[in-house]
Amino acid sequence: MTRLILAADDPTAGALRRGGFADLVVPILHRFVWGPLPSDAGLSAYLAQRTGLQTRGHWLDFASRRDFMVVGGRSHGFLELVDRCDSVELWMGTRPNDQLVLIWLLDYLRSHAEIATKIILRHVDVPLFEVPAGHFAGRTIAGVALAREHLDLGHLAWQAFRAPTPQAWFDLLKQDLSPLPQLRRCVQEMLDELPGAATGIGASELRLLELLSAGYQHPFDLLPHHRERFQRRVYDYWEGGSLLDGLALAPLPAISGLAEWPFSVEMHDSRERRERYKASTLLLTPFGRAILAGEEDFSSQNPIQRWWGGTRLANANLWRWHAVLIAPDLDTAHDIECREECCEPWRPIDWSMREAAYSAACA
Repeated sequence: MTRLILAADDPTAGALRRGGFADLVVPILHRFVWGPLPSDAGLSAYLAQRTGLQTRGHWLDFASRRDFMVVGGRSHGFLELVDRCDSVELWMGTRPNDQLVLIWLLDYLRSHAEIATKIILRHVDVPLFEVPAGHFAGRTIAGVALAREHLDLGHLAWQAFRAPTPQAWFDLLKQDLSPLPQLRRCVQEMLDELPGAATGIGASELRLLELLSAGYQHPFDLLPHHRERFQRRVYDYWEGGSLLDGLALAPLPAISGLAEWPFSVEMHDSRERRERYKASTLLLTPFGRAILAGEEDFSSQNPIQRWWGGTRLANANLWRWHAVLIAPDLDTAHDIECREECCEPWRPIDWSMREAAYSAACA
C-alpha cells in the first residue's frame, strides 16, 4: 500500500517524512501571497506529466528522489500519481499561503471529482516542524474525505483570489466557509495586507516599522524568521526582505540606514555584501514615524506597483483596507494593464538556491 502526503511547504514535508507518516511526501512549493499569479496554463503545466526536456518547473522537483524510486521516478503528473497511490492526504496548515495552495488544488480537482473522492484533507493547526520529535507520534490531526462542498468552496475562493479586484475575496466573509475551517483566517489576513486607509502600507510593512520603533535596529532582527517578533504569518523570509527594501529604498523612505541591497540570492551569496547588510543600523525616518502614527500616507509620496492576488495595486488603482474594503476612485482606476505588460512573466522559484542562502544568512 502506497501512502502519499501533500504539504504546502518544505519544513512540514520534512517533518512528515522524518516521522514516517507516508511512503511519499511532496511539498507543493508555490508562493501565491507574493507577486503576480501564474496563468491557468502555467499551473496546469506544473501539475502535468514531466516532459523529456523539462528539468525545472514540475510539481515533483522537490520530492525525494530515493523515495520515488518505488513508483518509477518523479515524472508523474499530479492526477496520475494520486490515482496510482492507495492513500492520498492533503496536510495544510493555517498560514495564508498554505490555504491558497489548498484552494488552488481543490479548484484543480473540481474537474476530476472521481479522483478527488479518495483524498483526505487534514487541517493542521500548528506548524508540524515546531512539534518536538518525541511528541509527533501522539498527535491526532483531524481528517475528512474530500466532498463536493470542499471542491466547490475551493473553486469559489480561488477564482475570488484571482479576480482583478479584491471585492470577490472580501465577499467570501459573507459566505459559509466552515467546510474549510482555516480559510476565513486566510481571507482576513490577506485583506490586512492591502494598503491601510491611513498609512498606505499593509500590516506586515507596518509591523516592520513597529519593530524599529521598539528598538530592533538590524535587518535580520526584523525578518519573519523571528516568528515571536514579526507576529505576521503572511510573508516568508525572502518576501519580508523585499518589503524592507521597499520601505528603505523608496523616493521618500520610511526607513534609513540600509547599507546593502537588493535582498536577493546574489546578495546572500556574497559574504562581504551579506555582512554589510547584516551590520546595517536602521532607523525610522521622520516620514516613517509619521506613517506609524497614522499621520502620513506612504502612497501619497511614493509609487506603488505590486500584485495582491489577481489585483494590480498602483497609485491610481489603490484598493485599501480598514475593517471594510475601500475601492479606488473610479475615475482613475481605468489604467489597469495586463499582467504580462507590467511584470516579469511567472517562473518557478529555484528554491534550492534560496534555501542554501537562507541557511547561510541565519547561521
